[in-house]
Amino acid sequence: MKKLIFTGCLFAAIAAQSASKYADYESYTGFTVDSVPELPAKEVHPSLWFKKADVAALKAKKDQDKTAARFWAEVSGSEFLTLELPSVPGIDDGKKVIHKYYGTMSQIAAYNAFMFWMDASPEYQERAIAALERAYDGPIKELDPKEKSGPVDEIYMGTWLQNYAAAYDWMQPFLSPQQDEAIRKQLGDECNRVAINLYEWADRPHNHLSKPAWGVGSMALALSDDPRALGWLGMALAAANDNTRYFFSADGIYREGAHYMMFSWVNFLPFMWNYYNVSGVNQFENFQPLMEWGIAVRNGKGWLPNLEDSYIRPFPGHMAAGMYKEASSWLNSSAPLSDILMWNFETTDWSPFEAYLEKTGYNYSGASWDFAMSLVEYLTYDPTLGRAAPDVSPTVFLDGGQTIFRNSWAPSDPAVRYLLFQGVAEADNHHHAEHLSFILFAENQMMASDGGYSRGTYSGKERTEWYNQGIAHNVVLLNGEAPVDVAEGQTPLSKHRMDTTFFDFEEKEAPYPNGGLLRRAIAFPGESYFVVADIVTSPEKSEAVQVLHGGRGAMTGAGVSRVWNFSDDAYGPASKLYTWTFGAETIENDEGESTYLKDDYGVFPYIKAKAEGKEITFLQILFPASTDQAAPVVESSRNGNQIWATVSGEGMADVLMVQPGSDKVEFQGLETDASFCWVRTKDGKPVEFAVREATYLKKAGNILFQSAELRSEARRL
Repeated sequence: MKKLIFTGCLFAAIAAQSASKYADYESYTGFTVDSVPELPAKEVHPSLWFKKADVAALKAKKDQDKTAARFWAEVSGSEFLTLELPSVPGIDDGKKVIHKYYGTMSQIAAYNAFMFWMDASPEYQERAIAALERAYDGPIKELDPKEKSGPVDEIYMGTWLQNYAAAYDWMQPFLSPQQDEAIRKQLGDECNRVAINLYEWADRPHNHLSKPAWGVGSMALALSDDPRALGWLGMALAAANDNTRYFFSADGIYREGAHYMMFSWVNFLPFMWNYYNVSGVNQFENFQPLMEWGIAVRNGKGWLPNLEDSYIRPFPGHMAAGMYKEASSWLNSSAPLSDILMWNFETTDWSPFEAYLEKTGYNYSGASWDFAMSLVEYLTYDPTLGRAAPDVSPTVFLDGGQTIFRNSWAPSDPAVRYLLFQGVAEADNHHHAEHLSFILFAENQMMASDGGYSRGTYSGKERTEWYNQGIAHNVVLLNGEAPVDVAEGQTPLSKHRMDTTFFDFEEKEAPYPNGGLLRRAIAFPGESYFVVADIVTSPEKSEAVQVLHGGRGAMTGAGVSRVWNFSDDAYGPASKLYTWTFGAETIENDEGESTYLKDDYGVFPYIKAKAEGKEITFLQILFPASTDQAAPVVESSRNGNQIWATVSGEGMADVLMVQPGSDKVEFQGLETDASFCWVRTKDGKPVEFAVREATYLKKAGNILFQSAELRSEARRL
C-alpha cells in the first residue's frame, strides 16, 4: 500500500489557500476523514467498482428481484449506449452545448465500458474506447472554470472525472499499449490540472471545492501507478475535509439543504465506493450520521425538506446501504443501518421525481447532464439486504438544530403528523433567513411549508428578494428582520425537550440583529395537532410579524382563523389545514411564491400577524384534517401578554396557555405559574398535562404538579 504523509509546509499551504474573508471554516461541528492517502501497491483493472472475480455475480444480479431488474433495464436501455458521439463544440457554442457535450461524452464512455463487461459486444468496446480517446477534447482548457455559471464549472468537472475514471478502469485490459498511453495522458493531465487548481477555482470550501476534489480522488485511484496519483489523492482528501468539517453537522445535517447534499452525493458516494474497493479505506463510517439524518428528517412520503437552497428530494440511501450491513444505528434497536436504508428506499414515494424526469428530462440529482445515476444504482444495489423500519421514538431531537415532531414512522399514512422545527447554525453560502421556522406534513400532503430554493436561478432577483428572505418562511420578524445566530457556527439554543406518547415539546431561542430575542416553542398535544408559542422581546418598542405560509392551497377565513384547502396534486391528496392565531393586533393576507421542484412554482396565500411592543406573545394552533373532518371549536382569552386558548372536539378538550414570565395565572379552574401549559380533560377531569418552567399546576384547587424550582414536565394522570 502506498502512503503519503504530507509535510507541514504542504498543510500550511492548503490552510492558507482555504482561508477566506467569508467565514471561520474551523468554527463548526462537522467531521473529517483520515487525510493520509492510501493507494494500492500495484494498479489493477477493473477495481473501482468491481473486480474481475465479481463479474458473474454482477451479471446475475439483474435476475434477483424486481428492483435489480428495473435498474438493469435502465442501464441496458440507456441512450448513451446508442447515442452518436456528438460533434466537438466550439468555444462560442454556449453553456448548454458545451456542458452537455462533456457530460454526454463521459457517460457514453462509462455506460459502454460497463456494458462490455456485461455483454462483450464489440460495439460497446469500440464506442467506449472512442469516447475515451476523445476525452477532454474541444475548448475545455480554453474556458475559465471561475466564470460564474460557466459551461465548464469545476462542479461539473468532478463528475466527468469520475465517469472517465470508471470507463478507463473497465476498458484498460482491452486497450492497446498505444491507446492506453494516449488515454492515460489525457486523463492524467486533466486530473492534474483540476488538482492543482482546486483552491484557485473555489474561493471557499463549499461544493465547488469538494465536488471536483472527490472526482480527483476517483481518478487518482484509477491511475494509481501514476507518480502524481498519491499527491492527487492527498489533495482531494484535504479539500473534501475542508467541506465536511464546515457544511455538515456532527449529527449529519447538511447545512446548505437537501438539494446541495444530493448534489454533493453524486461525487462523494462514487469516491467512497472507489476508495473502499481499491484501497480498502472505509469512509462510509465517517458518513454514517448523514445516512441516519436522511432517515430521521424524511416526511411521511420519504422526502427531504426544501429548507435552505433546496427543492424537495428523496434520500438515495440504497446506493450506500451495502456498506452498512454490520453497522448498528440509533434508529433501530436491532436491525443494521443497511436494512433501515432499504426500508427508506422502498417506502419513498418516487412519483413526483419520476414525473418531473418524464416532463423535463431532469432527475433529482441536480446533475442530470453528468451523473450516471442508473449505472451507479445498479452497481451499488444489493438485493440480499433486509428491510427494517426505525423503532425509536418518531419524534427526534438533533443537536445540530433540527427537531422532527412525528407521531409515527408509518409511510404514506394519512394519520401521520410531521413538523420539522428548524434551528441550524447558518453556513456562508446557500442559506436562507429561516431561523426557528417550521414546515408541516400531514394527511399525506405538504401543508405549512417552506417557500423553497427559488423559481430558477441562484442569483436571480426572485431568490435574493423573496425566497431567501425571512418573509418567505414561517418565521417571526422583528422590525422586518429574521432571527440570526448568537455567534458564528453556534446552533440556536434548544431546551425544555419533552417526548412522550401523548405530548411532545421543545423551545428554541435565537436573537435578532437589533438585540431582540425570539423564544419559539412547538407543542404536539395528543400527537395530533401542533401549537406554536412565540415570545418576542425587544430593547425598544418594535413591530413583530409572525408569518404563516399554509402551503400550496386556497385560503379562506378571516379574523383569527384561516383554512387552507389543498387539492389532489403531485404532492398529496385533497386535505385541509385549520389555523388560529392569537396575540396579534392585525392579521393581513398576502401572496408569495413557493417552489417544491425546480420551475414548479406558483403564487400562494400566506398571513402576517402583527403586534407592537417591547414584549409580544403569539399563540398559534395548526390543525391538519381530511377534507370531510370538521374543525375543532377553538376559543381564546387574553390578559396582556398572557394568552389562553381552548381546543375542543371529537372527545378531547384541551386548555393551552403561554406567557412571557412566571406570573400566577388562572383560567377555567386551572391555576399555574408556568410560562406554557397544556391540560387535556375528559368528562371535566384532567387526564394529561405539560408545563414549561413551572413550580405548580392546580385544577379546581387540586395539585396536579408541584416543584421547589421551575421545571418542565409532561405527565399522564
